[in-house]
Amino acid sequence: MRADNDAFVLQVSRLSKRYGTGCPSCYALTGPEADSNVCPRCGSIVACHDVGFDLEEGEILGIVGESGSGKSTLVRCLYFDEEATGGEAYLAAHGGGTVNLFAETAQRKRHVRNHLMGMVYQNPLLGIKPHFTAGGNVAEKLLTAEFYNYGAIRQRAATLLTRTEIPLGRMDDFPAHFSGGMQQRVQIAKALANNPPLLFLDEITTGLDLSVQARVLDLVKEIQRELGIAMLVVSHDLGVIRMLADRTAVMKNGRIVEIGLTDQIMEDPQHRYTQLLVHSML
Repeated sequence: MRADNDAFVLQVSRLSKRYGTGCPSCYALTGPEADSNVCPRCGSIVACHDVGFDLEEGEILGIVGESGSGKSTLVRCLYFDEEATGGEAYLAAHGGGTVNLFAETAQRKRHVRNHLMGMVYQNPLLGIKPHFTAGGNVAEKLLTAEFYNYGAIRQRAATLLTRTEIPLGRMDDFPAHFSGGMQQRVQIAKALANNPPLLFLDEITTGLDLSVQARVLDLVKEIQRELGIAMLVVSHDLGVIRMLADRTAVMKNGRIVEIGLTDQIMEDPQHRYTQLLVHSML
């Protein structure tokens, strides 16, 4: 399978993730209409079901929804932190966009993750290693992609840390000595190490002071503008989505209930849940 539009970076269809043994009624008895993602018959949790979207080159797609909507699970499945229960995902940079990522071997998934994707987690310490220096964290990403030139690695780390506003004098400091905002910027530098065509950002401003949030969001916008990286941005905060995303998908109880241009979603939401989200922001 391949998108008709050659400009796609990522194409996802029918992605599902279920926790538990499951039963024939799981999908029918959960979702926005049931206002629950817990199956009343077997107790399984349907974190995502029948999720699909395309991501274009240089586009930022926002995924928004309340806690438990499935948005973070969706990203974890795409980054292989979790194993999808079903569905398909195609990356243009892998196999010409014709190979279902979920059907690949563990070794091939590691290759895709290390070479073609970057991830920035809500908790920086999920994305960076505290016993590595700032520069060492960037180097670690390069080494996982089998890049072994020490001088070039050091230079690449210096370039990225400077780009993400980490002073070079702190390149050999450990993350424990950094503020939350600086840890987040180190994580962004690490995620960019291999020039991935696709970057995932999962609730990256949660827990940061408002002034620090603004600087991190400005940095993300600058990087996207300069490098043209396609991004999937997950947030419960419509303000973050409004600032970053070209298009927005709204999730509730594991399903996408609405998707469209961000301005359209914000100004003329169609689904009742989206209307509630937008009105709560006003």
